[in-house]
Amino acid sequence: MATTARGADPASGAARYPHALAPVTIGGVPLRNRIFVSAHTTNFGRDFLPTDRHVAYHRERARGGAGLIMTEPLRVHETSLGRAGGLSGDERGLPMLERIVTAVRDEGAAVFSQLTHAGRHSENPFLRTASWGPSPRRFTAGGQTPHAMTRADMTAVRDAYVAAARVAVRAGFQGLEIHFGHGHLLHQFISPASNARTDAYGGDEDGRLRYPLEVLDAVLDAVGAAVPVGVRMSADELLPGGQDLASGCRIAAAVTSTRPIAFLNVSVSSYTVPSVGHHVADMSEGPAPYLPQEQAVAAAVAGAVPVLAACRFTDIATADKVLAEGTFAALAMTRAHIADPHLVRKVQAGAENTVRPCVSCNFCIGEIAGHRPITCMMNPRVGREQEWPEAVEAVAEPRSVLVVGGGPAGLEAAAISAERGHRVELWEAADELGGQLRTGRRGSGRGDLDLLRESAERRLAAANAVVDTDRAADVSSVREHGADVVVIAAGAARPARAVPGARRTLSVAQALGEPEWRGLTALVLDDEGSWAGASVAETMARAGATVTVVTATPTAFPGVSEYSRMTAVQRLRELGVDLWTSSRVDLDDTAAVVTRSLVSGTVRLPVPDVVVVVDVPDAADRLAVELQDAGVPVHLIGDALAPRSLLEAVYEGHRVGRAL
Repeated sequence: MATTARGADPASGAARYPHALAPVTIGGVPLRNRIFVSAHTTNFGRDFLPTDRHVAYHRERARGGAGLIMTEPLRVHETSLGRAGGLSGDERGLPMLERIVTAVRDEGAAVFSQLTHAGRHSENPFLRTASWGPSPRRFTAGGQTPHAMTRADMTAVRDAYVAAARVAVRAGFQGLEIHFGHGHLLHQFISPASNARTDAYGGDEDGRLRYPLEVLDAVLDAVGAAVPVGVRMSADELLPGGQDLASGCRIAAAVTSTRPIAFLNVSVSSYTVPSVGHHVADMSEGPAPYLPQEQAVAAAVAGAVPVLAACRFTDIATADKVLAEGTFAALAMTRAHIADPHLVRKVQAGAENTVRPCVSCNFCIGEIAGHRPITCMMNPRVGREQEWPEAVEAVAEPRSVLVVGGGPAGLEAAAISAERGHRVELWEAADELGGQLRTGRRGSGRGDLDLLRESAERRLAAANAVVDTDRAADVSSVREHGADVVVIAAGAARPARAVPGARRTLSVAQALGEPEWRGLTALVLDDEGSWAGASVAETMARAGATVTVVTATPTAFPGVSEYSRMTAVQRLRELGVDLWTSSRVDLDDTAAVVTRSLVSGTVRLPVPDVVVVVDVPDAADRLAVELQDAGVPVHLIGDALAPRSLLEAVYEGHRVGRAL
């Protein structure tokens, strides 16, 4: 078990957050506090079966103090195995499921399992099975047309839920959750946007709810009193023509008043674009953005069962304030526990300032969408808990380490090196640490990026690292310093580029520093496709500018995590921003001429007042090359190695810090 931080007051966390850290009972299962980790796919599976990585991952979050771990869904039928590393409900997974249960319970947390069928969005290129749904309606343009389930199919899937439930009970899970939300199969039956059936399982709300209730009844009958069974649902599908909040309230009331379920777990959205992006709301949406919808469903239930809620509760202070109102029994802090699995223990120990914050950047869910194992920008240990323990190994022989560059890569490298006991000095040429974060945080809704810098600065101070800002480095100064190890993390530069025909040209940093945009027209030339273009366009549009984005990429902002990209594009459209993809633009005295590679002809737009250039950055690797030429070995990391995202920058900093 985790130990109390040196100098911390063990009672201070409970005193400050008496609601979040108080015990609670859900369905007869005692939880040591009211913070839980909701079910989320990790893609750690092999052949759709659990692995040692699952055991280590869930053990870590249980060890960190969470009250309840809801493990990722067991997909009950072969037509639901759409994730490369997802889990099936096959009984072949029973031995490893038992290990997961034992690992979590040995650390003092309760452990439940979720059961689901992904339905029409379970496009399975691995087993070459067709996706199934209530009706032959695609979930997205270009998606598979699902097979419309027959009564025999519905019976087979219902029986598969029962079989998976029995496996989960045999494995020792203390509770089950049946997924009625997020556009999964049972929600597809509920939603008028996906259910066009004309038989008894379609039509009005009662008809559309019939099959989900039959599945729930079958599971309840099968498990009896062995374990409590709850339901996960979407309060609002956030989809025109879909299941709205009023319907969500009625469904919640009907399910809780007619079935002996043990709890209701509420969030929002369905697996459609851009709805699913709101399910994992990023920093742009603010804290707990869908709390009003969840509160409405809780009110409709009127205390019939404990109600749980999820969606961007990122810190204990917010969770405690919400729980104090008495509406919810527990709150999910899932991404927060991905970022720091020891969140609760640290807060309990009075060491809240050592928590690695979740900035809701959505790299985690973006990796899942790409059929890759889950990871985290703030916590490179995710999925590597066995190889990289939380407590870094102290070095036997401390060395002097010089890190050049105080951006995300350099901050992480310096912090980990210092925490291991090396004598670390960090040089940053600017007057403040943060690197590109200093620009990014100024964008509309992007201020939480600065939490990364603040957290790293606290770690550096606690580990006694020396930080010098306004300190440029060259070959002479580095050699004179005489460090045993040199890490170059100087980032990347965005070169200034003149645009022929432009009245005025600005970089992203310059545009974000402009005091007034109202009434101006702006053209964003986005050659990079990252958050830089999306953020500057949104910031200018919110400030009153008329904005057009032109990019040669076939998709707007392809470097932005998929789930955040869809909501960013939605916001830009609502702000009236025009997005021209697969395009180039030429300016002259009379017009901005847009040429699209996918269609013939051109479009003439008015000459903009300002052109904002978002070019691909250049790696600032010159110092590393010069040092190597002078015979000084260096470690080159982050954008100085090659310009990429924050995810790679922090990972490389962490990796080199552990390796030194």
